[in-house]
Amino acid sequence: MLQKLTTSLKHAIQVVYSVAVWIAVFAGMACVILVWGVTTIFVGVREAQARYGNPVMAFCLRLTLSKITVIRHPDFDPQRRSMYVQNHVNVMDAHAACCALSHAFCGIMNAWQFKIPFYGSIMRHAGGIPVRPGSANRYSEIAEAARERVAQGLSILVYPEAHRTRDGKVHDFKKGAFLMARDAGLPIVPLATRGMFEMNRKGTWLFKPSKISIYVGAPIETLGLSDDQLRAVIERTQQIIRDFSERGVLPDHAEPAAPIAA
Repeated sequence: MLQKLTTSLKHAIQVVYSVAVWIAVFAGMACVILVWGVTTIFVGVREAQARYGNPVMAFCLRLTLSKITVIRHPDFDPQRRSMYVQNHVNVMDAHAACCALSHAFCGIMNAWQFKIPFYGSIMRHAGGIPVRPGSANRYSEIAEAARERVAQGLSILVYPEAHRTRDGKVHDFKKGAFLMARDAGLPIVPLATRGMFEMNRKGTWLFKPSKISIYVGAPIETLGLSDDQLRAVIERTQQIIRDFSERGVLPDHAEPAAPIAA
């Protein structure tokens, strides 16, 4: 009887906490739109995105009361425009990327996501690239959009698994993002998260504070690579992200940074 009561109490606390997180996150994202819109008038849309949009998005993740640590490889260049490849875990993956990256970037996502309140508006304002189902020329359309975003000074964030993980594991990467990176002459930069699955996962709206680590790797060049060489890059990138996400293993020469205060 006592055990059931304790379990029910813990669940009730988690429900209240999760409701508070959702309210706080949506309020925070509304602030992103407001602050971004106002500051764009004075400093330009991309400068406003990097200076104000990214930090507020990162703050939304901290509202979960999770402890967040960012680890960067010494060879990572924070100002170089790149194709960031991230494991896909939950609805706050982009917020985790904002914790780790200091310059403006956009994402490639399903077109329906642009209809999500607040989030969709932010993604449109950020230059997000929609993936429209059923388009015969879908790849060429996305590749052209990616080249346009790079010309605007944006990096691109992709989730090559295409779907959020259901078991916390990193699943096979699709090659489309890597082909686009090669076509645009962009380096691939692994961006791996660990602890996001424990905080929230697909199939539930509940949250739980977690210890979240974010690893930003060294750039992997793609320009001029053959198809076989590009396949090797895909395998290498996937292994780096899988090792860190699932086992906490860092590549050589990567050193932890100071934890980001929650």
